[in-house]
Amino acid sequence: MVKDAIQDAVLEWYDKYYNVKPLLSKKKPQLTLDTSLSTGKYPWARETGDDILNDYFKRFNVESSAFDLLLYWPYEKGFLPNVLRPLSQKVPEISPKPLTVRMLVESAKAGRWIFK
Repeated sequence: MVKDAIQDAVLEWYDKYYNVKPLLSKKKPQLTLDTSLSTGKYPWARETGDDILNDYFKRFNVESSAFDLLLYWPYEKGFLPNVLRPLSQKVPEISPKPLTVRMLVESAKAGRWIFK
């Protein structure tokens, strides 16, 4: 695939399958290279992010061994607050890194996940 064709293909794939109209919204969000799947106004849940990335790695033949889902969707505290947990089960407060469409495009061009 030509490099610009890869960008177009990734944008088209994400827009068609995952850039959906949020509930109670009149239109779907504007898709740009800086659209983040893990942060911002419309972040995906970890399970959905995992499904999206698995589809992406297969569809665009991107080698995924360097990809770490927890950088973009870290563990959350959940219902039980840390103050009530034993020390061994405390969940650290970690902000997710943005995982953008641009990162998907650049990794698809490289044929492997290139971000840490």
